[in-house]
Amino acid sequence: MPKFKEIQVGDSASMERIISLEDIEGFSNLTGDKNPLHIDQSFAEKAKFGARVAHGMLTSSFVSTLIGMTLPGEGSIITNISLDFRKPVFIGDSICTTIEVIKKIDLSKQVLIKLSVCNQHSKAVISGTAKAICQE
Repeated sequence: MPKFKEIQVGDSASMERIISLEDIEGFSNLTGDKNPLHIDQSFAEKAKFGARVAHGMLTSSFVSTLIGMTLPGEGSIITNISLDFRKPVFIGDSICTTIEVIKKIDLSKQVLIKLSVCNQHSKAVISGTAKAICQE
């Protein structure tokens, strides 16, 4: 886990994940979000995207994983996040979540992070920024 003083603008981290039916059902059970677009195959097939769509907050949650476990790492916490949901994610999609430090704020020991989530076709499904407080 890098300390704040070791983190540099341009540092980045990424992770890949295939979104499964179990991920969507588990997220739905955890949060109570039972929107039929996520959990009802018949409904979803007749809706705009023609298939069940993963929860946007499920797919964006891997940003938190990277920030809290990799960069800046354990003990850090997100204080602000802005997300643009650009395309749906479906069961079986492979997503790659990438974060990059774009600014360090020395006084408050925070970093500003640019984030993106892309699917297996290299299409951005989520973009945005986050700010995180780092451990000393």
